[in-house]
Amino acid sequence: MKKLLKPASLLFNVLCLLVFFLAGTFFAGWIEAGKNQGLAGGAIVFGWGILFAGIAFIVSLILTYHLIHRKIVIGNWVLLTCLLMGYGITHYRFVQRDKLQKEEAIPDLEKPISPQETTKPIELDFP
Repeated sequence: MKKLLKPASLLFNVLCLLVFFLAGTFFAGWIEAGKNQGLAGGAIVFGWGILFAGIAFIVSLILTYHLIHRKIVIGNWVLLTCLLMGYGITHYRFVQRDKLQKEEAIPDLEKPISPQETTKPIELDFP
């Protein structure tokens, strides 16, 4: 039980939780789990992330109990690398999507504004 409370073991459990949550959301996006679901799409993708993270957390608890300290430390470095790569991929996708949206919006602003036709005022005849 003492082995589970060491800093390297705790870090391993937290990193497993984060990395596999990210992997679950990537997997849900890959299989298009939330496509055409409306507002429920985000909840479905989040659910896949929670499912992956929960299973990985249970497995990480078992692994930290049975592995030697050196392998847990190596696992921490591997998981940290995976987490940083996942963040990098997500950030790169966001920047590309944001750049594309800005490029599409700029031509609308550069179009010359044509004068709109005004309506003719109504003449009221009062006695």
